[in-house]
Amino acid sequence: MNNNEYSITIPHFYCLEYCEGEKKMVIEMDFREDYFLLEPQLITHWEKPYENVIIDVKERKKILQNIREFLLTKTLPSHIFMKDL
Repeated sequence: MNNNEYSITIPHFYCLEYCEGEKKMVIEMDFREDYFLLEPQLITHWEKPYENVIIDVKERKKILQNIREFLLTKTLPSHIFMKDL
């Protein structure tokens, strides 16, 4: 799988699923809100059996950027706030 290949789905109004290859994580976000705050604390861990795979700062930043790109298809840029890592 290419490093840039990922998928994002919204299974519920309170979270999104982020996948890279076989790895998946659930990120808590409330889609009923008027804005989205993207911060490193959102990226916690991969689901089993990849829960022990370390997510370093560079990877967190990449994941947050990917989520931002996804959100840009759903809302205005002014509704997305990104905290620095």
